[in-house]
Amino acid sequence: MVLGKHSRGAAAVASGPIDDIFAALAQRPEVVSFAVGAPDPALLPGELVSALSKDVIDKYGSAVLQYGMTRGFAPLLDQARNLLSHRHIRCSLDRMHISTGGSGALHNVCLALLDPHDVVLVETPTYGPAVKVFRSHGATVVEVASDDSGIVPEALDEALARYDVAFVYLLPTFQNPTGRTMSTERRIQIADVVVRRGALVVEDDVYTDLRYRGVSPPALYSFAPDNSVYITSLSKTLAPAIRVGITVMPPELLNNVLALKQGIDMQTSTYCQAIAAEFLGSAAGTTHLTHVVGAYSAKLDTLVDAVERHLPKGFRWVKPEGGMFLWIEGPRDFDADALLNKALRHGVAFLPGSVFFADSEGDHHNTMRLSFANVPQDDIDRGVELLATVCKDAA
Repeated sequence: MVLGKHSRGAAAVASGPIDDIFAALAQRPEVVSFAVGAPDPALLPGELVSALSKDVIDKYGSAVLQYGMTRGFAPLLDQARNLLSHRHIRCSLDRMHISTGGSGALHNVCLALLDPHDVVLVETPTYGPAVKVFRSHGATVVEVASDDSGIVPEALDEALARYDVAFVYLLPTFQNPTGRTMSTERRIQIADVVVRRGALVVEDDVYTDLRYRGVSPPALYSFAPDNSVYITSLSKTLAPAIRVGITVMPPELLNNVLALKQGIDMQTSTYCQAIAAEFLGSAAGTTHLTHVVGAYSAKLDTLVDAVERHLPKGFRWVKPEGGMFLWIEGPRDFDADALLNKALRHGVAFLPGSVFFADSEGDHHNTMRLSFANVPQDDIDRGVELLATVCKDAA
């Protein structure tokens, strides 16, 4: 063994700008941070989880502390099917399993599908940590042109014709980082392309319950169930630490995923799954979700009002219908990357948009993502004012 040796996968996920920002923030608790895409700690339901924990022990006894089935805890699978039906996903048990969070589901799917040099197609921009996962498996990540409604059907069709693609990775609802939502019409168009080309799409749908206005479109999966993997989780609505994800996929792929999962973590915690099942089936869970949606909606309103009042002319944004993020584009000569350290010195943080593009050679330096969920309501206006001051000084 060579000490200090790293695998190719480890090299592909080496520390980058996001890690550096978070390391700096850990030493600066006074900074108003729009960088962290995580739930508000004040909204995490400690008392509810404590009550649900007692309920599951009373209901199931020590059985929830034992190893369980790799596919998942039966009561949670039942609750998950009800949850999915509201998203126009109707599926049998042979298409479902419970993963260790949405990220665990994505990793398992990559293990089942990716070999070195396989191609994964992504939107532009896209969720940066997912790109790191794909590259850790040796994949080549290729951006496909996107607009305000998501990935462009004609561009996707062209890319599928050009490359031998393992799968297409999309976030159709409240996309991270842009907050955009793909229309029903666009979802149908994308499904048509995927089915015609015999391709597979992985739909990451972890923000869908955080809707503040408008009507939810059907899941993309519902238009192409035999060509889709659907991933969702309870991290944004219950708690990230519960680590419960729900996935749906074609049976043949799921058999491979479950076989691999047995060697990864054997099964997602039965105890956490039982808590999640009680949460989804309880009136208290519904009340909590309503409270969370109301709180985040108010934060988004405050953020949009603040950027309208404080940011200088030439900056553009579109208010999303839900989720956790506001995507801002500055003038062409605005450089968010160069501005970051100065912003930190002034007491405010954000993520430069460039970290969300798979193509590092592109010119994406005039964009930034503001995440509002984790910021205390009373700090939002002050944080935007600090950011605006830095932006004006850079103009």
